[in-house]
Amino acid sequence: MISMLIPDEPYLGFAALCHIAGAFCLIPALLHTRTPQGTIAWLISLLAFPYIAVPFYLILGRRTFSGYVETRRRQTDSESPWGELTDKITNCMKPYAIRTADTAGEIMQTLGDIVRLPVCRGNSCHLLIDADNAFPRIYDAIKKAERYILIEFFIIKNDSVGQNLKKLLIERARDGINIYMLDEIGSHKLPPGYISALRKEGVNIEPFNGKRHFLSNVLRLNFRNHRKLVVVDGSTAFIGGMNIGREYLGKGALGYWRDTFIQLHGPSVQQTQISFLEDWNWATMLKSNPSTFPRLCWEITPQPEDKTVLVLPSGPADVIPAWKTTIIALANRATHRLWISTPYFVPDEGVMSALQAAALRNVDVRILRPERADHILVKLSSFTFLRDLDTYGIQLWAYKKGFLHQKVILMDDDIATVGTANLDNRSLALNFELTAIVRDSGVCAEIKAMLEKDFYSSVRESLEDYNKKSLGFKMLCNLARLMAPVQ
Repeated sequence: MISMLIPDEPYLGFAALCHIAGAFCLIPALLHTRTPQGTIAWLISLLAFPYIAVPFYLILGRRTFSGYVETRRRQTDSESPWGELTDKITNCMKPYAIRTADTAGEIMQTLGDIVRLPVCRGNSCHLLIDADNAFPRIYDAIKKAERYILIEFFIIKNDSVGQNLKKLLIERARDGINIYMLDEIGSHKLPPGYISALRKEGVNIEPFNGKRHFLSNVLRLNFRNHRKLVVVDGSTAFIGGMNIGREYLGKGALGYWRDTFIQLHGPSVQQTQISFLEDWNWATMLKSNPSTFPRLCWEITPQPEDKTVLVLPSGPADVIPAWKTTIIALANRATHRLWISTPYFVPDEGVMSALQAAALRNVDVRILRPERADHILVKLSSFTFLRDLDTYGIQLWAYKKGFLHQKVILMDDDIATVGTANLDNRSLALNFELTAIVRDSGVCAEIKAMLEKDFYSSVRESLEDYNKKSLGFKMLCNLARLMAPVQ
């Protein structure tokens, strides 16, 4: 049938094939694109410029990581070996599960239900401000490992910091410690020798997208594992914004690097391991054979600090978008404070509406972002939100001391989040992220003091400042915002 539609001339035949492919792509574009604006943009592009739009749609237009969804479904099938393991893991947390009927408790419970993990007491949390504090804690934990180490970073660089990590992991592998490591697209510049040296010493390293065929990986290029975590012996976990590289120590082109990690003990460590387990299962395509999976510790040691924590994994495999729901829930239930620190502020309409509604209730809504940018399109896009923010009384602050990369939220004096997720389309819809959500007045007070110090090193941006910019600059900002879905 299709051959009858293709002319004999080669160039006309190619053109016809492109338009036919564009027509076929219209169906999923109509059914699955999440916003009317996105749907219209894809429809116009696929019909008018199929030669360019079709390959872009195949890579950038997909909104669900279907393969990961199928892998997760196998893990939750109670009749499969994976389901039995998942049940065992979940059961070990039941003695520490907690439910409360107040506002903060309801928010935590709702988010826990979404990611199918219990909100647990019995945790301890230690805030690690900047790499000077975080890296030594992580390295010390790795040096003290007795059984295994789990490592997952978006970026690992072959610089002095990356070399120090490699040396440490090789030493620990030689000591008989089992090491399991996931890397992502951000580590693509690592030389083959770096990874082969680790593998030679017995370190288990897998790319997140695994050993799948080239076309399959190309079509998943827009989905990225942005998680950063380290787990040691099932007893301590680290989650936060830093990757492995010199710039995180303030030795890069952007100068001083402002970032935050959190160290966890208690049931939250096992929740972090579950996230790693799912990623490892996907990367290695183990499917239904958990006997070959890393032997992890699922015994929980409750901590006397008894803090309430939920570790929230989020990403394109979510049935309900967990990170977007988190931000909206915090905005909807905040009564006097919602402070958000993020390097990339390009929210969608749902998140923006929730922030505006909170501000109209006289909630002190502040967005803290870096004055200097490592991604110029995101920087330009964020300027276009000044009118939407300023009109409703939402404050936009620019951090001037260096580059601010932390991902932290503080709601009132009740809930704080520290993790890997930003407020842009990637974190809201495309990236796999991991966030520690803490309900504790002491941790919230510590984060409040940290953010107040950050605000002291910042200046408030105003709509008037933006209005003084040239017409050309404003046009660039609005053009950049049109590209928000792929930034």
